[in-house]
Amino acid sequence: MQSQRKDGLLSVVITNHNYGQFVGQAIESVLRQDYDSIELIVVDDASTDNSVSIIETALSDASHLDRVEFIVNETNYGKLGIMNRTMDMLRGEYYIVLDADDYFSEVYARRCIGELRRSHALDKDIGFVYTDCNLIDDNGRWLAPGRSTAFDASLLERWSFIPSPAVVLMDAMAQAGPFDESVHKGTKHHVWRRIVGNGWNGLHLPEPLFYYRMHSGNVSGIGDRVISEVEGGHTGERILSGYWPTAVAGASNTGS
Repeated sequence: MQSQRKDGLLSVVITNHNYGQFVGQAIESVLRQDYDSIELIVVDDASTDNSVSIIETALSDASHLDRVEFIVNETNYGKLGIMNRTMDMLRGEYYIVLDADDYFSEVYARRCIGELRRSHALDKDIGFVYTDCNLIDDNGRWLAPGRSTAFDASLLERWSFIPSPAVVLMDAMAQAGPFDESVHKGTKHHVWRRIVGNGWNGLHLPEPLFYYRMHSGNVSGIGDRVISEVEGGHTGERILSGYWPTAVAGASNTGS
């Protein structure tokens, strides 16, 4: 049963699988948002590292949020499985799914929700806002700017260029589900194609408002590729549509 929605509330779902070294920073970035109305759902997807204790410690400082839930899965469902299983729990007008190895700038929610409100008031088909990012390595070292592409529904048929996280109207996200849980590589592309296929459009905010971590565990393979390029002397921004795969079925994991 769908929970009753609360105007202005942002629902953030953090998905984690064996990212104990990163997930605390992801949670902290939610707690430090300069936006007042947030509910946070953290889902540990059958981790075998120290993730659960790290999450419990990080959430001990979350009393100022509207609501906090911590779910520990005994079975690994993958990112889309988590999204399917948490949707009916959420009460927000807005939705974000955040991978545990990434994190927000402090202004992320306020800037994105402000742009979404303004744009949706002018065009009711605008259902989500996405931004550029900073690419960092597993130690938090800055690597390069990561740039998304201006929204183009036809381009989405060929390229994955819309990141996760992005701020989405809950109605748009709920209408797109349930998602195909056999897709584990290119999950963001699968989600955006579903949303856009329902008639929603997006807005690109060309500001680097979140931090996207590059490491060997990135399911998309972007981490190994970017780190290799940087170590080889290839500097400058990355156009992310050239790095993210389109949706395909694959082995289960819960990562970016």
